[in-house]
Amino acid sequence: MVTKENWVFSVEEVQSFEKDILRMICPQIREVLKRIAVTELMTAEEIRLRANKPLMVQSKMGSFFVNLDGKLTTSRINLFYVSQEQIIKTLELISENSIYAFQDEIRNGFLTIRGGHRVGIAGRVVLNGDIIKNIKDVSGLNIRIAREVNGCSSKVLKYIISNEKHVYNTLIVSPPQCGKTTLLRDITRVISDGIDEIGFKGLKVGVIDERSEIAACYKGVPQNRVGTRTDVLDACPKQIGMIMMLRSMSPDVIVTDEIGSKGDKDALSQVLNAGVKVISTAHGYNISELKSRKEVLSLMDENMFERYIVLSARKGPGTVEEIIDGTNMSILYKGE
Repeated sequence: MVTKENWVFSVEEVQSFEKDILRMICPQIREVLKRIAVTELMTAEEIRLRANKPLMVQSKMGSFFVNLDGKLTTSRINLFYVSQEQIIKTLELISENSIYAFQDEIRNGFLTIRGGHRVGIAGRVVLNGDIIKNIKDVSGLNIRIAREVNGCSSKVLKYIISNEKHVYNTLIVSPPQCGKTTLLRDITRVISDGIDEIGFKGLKVGVIDERSEIAACYKGVPQNRVGTRTDVLDACPKQIGMIMMLRSMSPDVIVTDEIGSKGDKDALSQVLNAGVKVISTAHGYNISELKSRKEVLSLMDENMFERYIVLSARKGPGTVEEIIDGTNMSILYKGE
């Protein structure tokens, strides 16, 4: 057991981190990362590799360089510099030495690895007309470390569950990196499994995981816990996926991330008209800012959502600022 302040890590968690992440990084970089204090490495949010630039680690404490001794620092002395060759080798390890087999994911700018961790890719984009064909001459990788926060939805559940068999159409609103996808995932898990204490029956949930961030499928299998009654369409465009899920899997609820693009409204309308509930997210700092976005405003004007949950990072990611009744825009909950 590894502990530091409020952080507690089991031996199994540390071993999983090594197996799922460290072994996917080329040996030279891996050895430097292993020198980092376990508690600092285990609380990292991102590991960034950029060609001919210092190795960096991002955590909730900030962004740090990694020196040759494995110390996280803001100083530019004695740093470990990443080469493009090491980046290519890391990408080969991530793709199991078959980059071609992962071409569809690479052209989307990321790969999902075992454990649900996501690796962003930067480099030279090869186009075929207006369509991205490939990313070549890869010069940067961003390993985003996935962590589930089971139970983080406990504060909001009573506001989105209408009775023992139904939930409200809900939109989670927050700026980037404020926990909206983490909250969405935990809500998905709970409404799929059910809540015995209040007699809430588990519902059939269809997840349209366009960016592979909710369920984080690896070879088609969800790596995150999204519930026993949940079906996932991975890497599928929302507009297509919502209709496919509606027609093929008879869900009670459809869950998707990042709405607000042109065409989302039509797909949502078809889902709601079929009597299926929707829980989704959107970028925004507050409801007023959300209304400045044309596509989202049209959804709000037609009262498609019955609940709005607004998040911030004021007291850490996932801070619930307010919960609003979408039918009359009254405030049901206000954060302290």
